[in-house]
Amino acid sequence: MKIGGSIFTPRRLFTDEGHLNVLRRARPGPAMVLVPGSFQDAAQWDGVVARLSEDLDLVIVELRGHGGSWPPPRNGSIEQFAGDVLVAVDALGIDRFHVGGHSIGGMVALEVAREREAKIKGVLLVEGWTNHRAADDAFDGVVGNTLSAAQQVRLEESRQRATSRWGLDAREAFAAIWRTWDGYDFLCRTDLPILEIYGDRGRPQPDQSALHIPERPNIELRWIEGASHALPFERPADVARAFMEFIARTN
Repeated sequence: MKIGGSIFTPRRLFTDEGHLNVLRRARPGPAMVLVPGSFQDAAQWDGVVARLSEDLDLVIVELRGHGGSWPPPRNGSIEQFAGDVLVAVDALGIDRFHVGGHSIGGMVALEVAREREAKIKGVLLVEGWTNHRAADDAFDGVVGNTLSAAQQVRLEESRQRATSRWGLDAREAFAAIWRTWDGYDFLCRTDLPILEIYGDRGRPQPDQSALHIPERPNIELRWIEGASHALPFERPADVARAFMEFIARTN
């Protein structure tokens, strides 16, 4: 499969419910594991991957029910998805790595770091909420007001592709998973380097406390002006630049 112009080799890993689709672009450089957001498959990272260093050893783990992973979770949780990522990392023989994700994928990335802190070089969160309250406290729940019409169409097409076989009940159940998890305590105690990337929705940037992100020297908050929640689609060059700068500092 091609993502960002690079060939990724798929690998199927079996779970208690079905199988996961794990994609890897093996390279000699540092390893980075990426998790797509809700109702997105690996292609969500296409524009970002196209702008990342060719030396990076990249792995993308599609969440249960998304893309080539099947079926949707029966009783899904952020912890379950983090466990899936760790199964993939172990199966691929990856020792130390950066981990990142978008939206719910960012929450999963932070949970991966919580569960295997000693193996993590850094965490890259693209609108990866600390908890469900942050979206309302920081942005009044606004997610997509700055997307162009073409970007909105592309986003919806990708959602339909990633979840074309889902029923309504499965979609509604999955959409509620992120409301049951909270990463604030881990952010308060970990010393891991963490990059938090957010779009400002084209309006004054909220205080960091509104995002439920503690102000600590190991946590960097980076704003992308005039952008919204779907940053991998809307501003892939800015996301890739932030990734590469962070990896250069923390590798």
